[in-house]
Amino acid sequence: MSGGDGRTGPVYGIDFGTWTSSLVVLRPDRPPLPVRDPVSPFGAASVRSAVCLLPDGSMVVGQAAQNSRLRRPDRFRAEFKREFGEPEGLRLGERSLTAEQLTAQVLGFLVDGARTAVHAAPSRVVITVPATWEHHRRELMLGAAEAAGLPPEIVRLETEPVAAMVYALHDHGMDRDRTVLVYDLGGGTFDLAVARGTKESYTVVGAPGGLSDVGGLAIDQAVLGLVRERCPDGVDRLRRTVADPDDATALRRAILLAEACVTFKQQLSVSPEHSDLLTMLEPPAEVTLTRSDLREAIRPLLSETVEECERVLRAYGLTWGDLDLIVPVGGSSRLPMVGELLAERSGRTVLTVSEPELAVATGAAWLALEDAAADEPPPTAPLSTPPPPPPSPPSSLSPPSSLPPKVHALLNAGLTDRMVREAMGHVGG
Repeated sequence: MSGGDGRTGPVYGIDFGTWTSSLVVLRPDRPPLPVRDPVSPFGAASVRSAVCLLPDGSMVVGQAAQNSRLRRPDRFRAEFKREFGEPEGLRLGERSLTAEQLTAQVLGFLVDGARTAVHAAPSRVVITVPATWEHHRRELMLGAAEAAGLPPEIVRLETEPVAAMVYALHDHGMDRDRTVLVYDLGGGTFDLAVARGTKESYTVVGAPGGLSDVGGLAIDQAVLGLVRERCPDGVDRLRRTVADPDDATALRRAILLAEACVTFKQQLSVSPEHSDLLTMLEPPAEVTLTRSDLREAIRPLLSETVEECERVLRAYGLTWGDLDLIVPVGGSSRLPMVGELLAERSGRTVLTVSEPELAVATGAAWLALEDAAADEPPPTAPLSTPPPPPPSPPSSLSPPSSLPPKVHALLNAGLTDRMVREAMGHVGG
């Protein structure tokens, strides 16, 4: 499982997320390399967890699926991580596919992108799953990975908060012992983990915690509630029409309304106010929301995540005061009110992460690199080691003038010829 030079080959860390998914490639002595969606106009470092079934039976993934959502709304699916493990199939046109089958499509898209970027098969792969997933769903994820072309013998699963913890320890200079809480607010779930140690040696404190129903989608629903407060008739009318799965026009309008809620959330992360004309409603309505509106709407959800942190800390005899650092990761942690509430409730330092969407995949890649290194056989020792030659008598000759000054000093101190030769090898000419 190593490269031709005897060193570990590339490894993959994969974060299959509700809203987006990421794959990070790691190679020895190289920076992490995220797989980018070639169709994305900005070369996004994560891929939309979406698929669309085309009329010819082929499947497109990521931005290509997103681009097809309005033309073929009945063949488009996203956020299906929530249905992972459910026996009922999801309808795409005339076909019914399970969430695991759709997941395999996303994983295969990521793996193909990685193999295009780095022309070598992976030696190890770590795929992350929510801490709340039970054995049944974990086994299904391993099956989806195999269907995506990853050999079972090189794949293992890790919980999302533990992978995020490894990212925090590796990428944020944890060179001295610290107690760190990783707060992972993703698209569909919330996870957390506590660890003590450094990037070289750490211990996860107890079992990770989490909430299976709090994440970016729940926040989007809270935004939809704000929109409905301002135009209840239009939202309720659309909800009634979208109940018919054969009404493609209603499906398109529902998709556009959901995306408008995401836009409100994103814009209010960087601006105090945002307005939009919601043309998908009947009649169209202009809606204005403020950051204060959003803060009040999602505060109960965020409070649930903080209470889960406190529950896990109490379970292991810890308090906020025992933490050195809180590391928020996951795309939904970009909301400024997340860091504000964490700082308010904990009184501790809350780190700002530049690319929170990639934290879990990057941590998984570091874990895969550790797995691959453990697979490497130890260096083969020679069959026999000849004894060292007997010491030579001190040289009575004057050292050549071409020798470095440090070697002159060694000879004048009475060192042997062999020791001088060794010194020359370290000192250089």
